[in-house]
Amino acid sequence: MMKTVLLIGTLDTKDSEYQYIRQMLSGENIRILLMDVSCKTFRSDLFSDISCKEVAQAVGAEFNLVSQLERVPAQKVMTEGAIKLAEDLFQQEKFQGIFALGGSNGTAIACAVMQRFPVGMPKLMVSTMASGDVRGYVGWKDIVMFHPVGDISLNRMTRKVFLNAVRAIAGMLKEDKDPEEAPKVQIALTVFGVVQPCTERAKSLLEKKGYEVLVFHTSGTGGMAMEELVKQGMIDGVLDISTTEITDEVVGGVLTAGPHRLEAAGARGIPQVIIPGAIDLVNFKTPDTVPEKWRNRIFYQHTPHITLMRTNVEENTLLGRVFADKLNQAKGPSRVIIPLGGFSAYDSPKGPKAIRLDGSPSPLPWFWPEADRAFCTVLKENLDFSRVGYEELPMHINESLFAEKAIEALEGMLQKRSSNNEGH
Repeated sequence: MMKTVLLIGTLDTKDSEYQYIRQMLSGENIRILLMDVSCKTFRSDLFSDISCKEVAQAVGAEFNLVSQLERVPAQKVMTEGAIKLAEDLFQQEKFQGIFALGGSNGTAIACAVMQRFPVGMPKLMVSTMASGDVRGYVGWKDIVMFHPVGDISLNRMTRKVFLNAVRAIAGMLKEDKDPEEAPKVQIALTVFGVVQPCTERAKSLLEKKGYEVLVFHTSGTGGMAMEELVKQGMIDGVLDISTTEITDEVVGGVLTAGPHRLEAAGARGIPQVIIPGAIDLVNFKTPDTVPEKWRNRIFYQHTPHITLMRTNVEENTLLGRVFADKLNQAKGPSRVIIPLGGFSAYDSPKGPKAIRLDGSPSPLPWFWPEADRAFCTVLKENLDFSRVGYEELPMHINESLFAEKAIEALEGMLQKRSSNNEGH
């Protein structure tokens, strides 16, 4: 069956480029649905399936008025209109993929639309912004970005890039010929480098037991992705081994997943096992990015581009309250498991030596049991034990037996939930 691609672009400035893309997509036996999201000029001589006037009207606006607005408010109106129309068309099964070309304005609009669609649906953006920090455009979705090297204009070099992009999305749209497998119970795992042995052991055990495992790297977008997929009902259980994103949100690091991390599984009522993995560290980039107020703290240079700061007693006390507040809202089976031997690879008597921010040796070690105990004490004081289980194990987080105990707890909840569902 011939597939259709939704093309999103500012035709007032990119008309010839989109005509080229239309021609190339047609050559790949793909239908085109072209949406004009121009913000400043309506040109009646340009062909589009959905005009910029229709995009504005979709949210109750007149394009003549929108075109007189400043850049940002005009972009906002056109983005909202494009999202509404695209979602309506998708519900009618009018397209199966999205493709766009753009500079900063076109990229912002098209990517905002792309972010609204499911993981797995082809989404490709050729953008002059693709060589920098693209988190704001991609979010946590599977948007592919091509860098055109030059500006979005037709020439010998960019034609090749555009053609590669067209062939890429054409390949993405091909039918999946793999035989369908019986659906498996899907478990979300979180990982960070300093707790990777725990996650790898847990993943191996779960897969041997027949579960399908989705692993999320807790670098901000990873946690956001997991929370969103849980909300969408795509996850059956969560083993949250690395909760470092919550530390960054509470203390002020750079890898936060936002204020709603550790909430989706509880709200949906699916089984979850929570471990305070890597909460002993706050993430920054290079040493010069650490705020002045913390420059006398304990640090470790994880890589040339990642600087870690050790959490203290006060911060871990606050984290204990935050974890308790979030977990007490859970509508389903939840359990916290504490590795008393340390929360990360660095949080151990055998861990590396800490440093000052200038690189000189720290007079204090990274391993700080009193700080870890502060978290546990406050968590226990505030946790609703009628709703949330709590267990302390005399092990380090990266010991194989610890991962095995965590799997036992999660599997017990999954099996009980399955039995209850069958009983109904």
